[in-house]
Amino acid sequence: MTTRRPRPTAADRARAAAEDVRARPCPRCAADTLTARTADRVAALDVRADPTPLTPVAEILARLEGRLTWCLTEHEHVGRRLRWRDPWHIAAGPCPHTVVADHRCRPRPDQGVLL
Repeated sequence: MTTRRPRPTAADRARAAAEDVRARPCPRCAADTLTARTADRVAALDVRADPTPLTPVAEILARLEGRLTWCLTEHEHVGRRLRWRDPWHIAAGPCPHTVVADHRCRPRPDQGVLL
């Protein structure tokens, strides 16, 4: 006899929806960003990333600026997800996924330089 899987609860659907990558404007500067919650079971993070894919050199520059980088993965069953690129992932060589970096708001012309 086969057993049925339990139906997803509202909490299961909310968690899955939070992990889906969505394009949303930044609430501070209105730039286009990708937002999602990482699917990490230890410490999930709410991520806001720039949608522009990074080259390996641009990734190095972003990390030197103190920005985290993320793999934008896509799978037919779970959709798009953001995965943190740790130093071991980066050192493993070229990644088949799109690489993006944390969002940094650009200063408005009337602001000058942000510290």
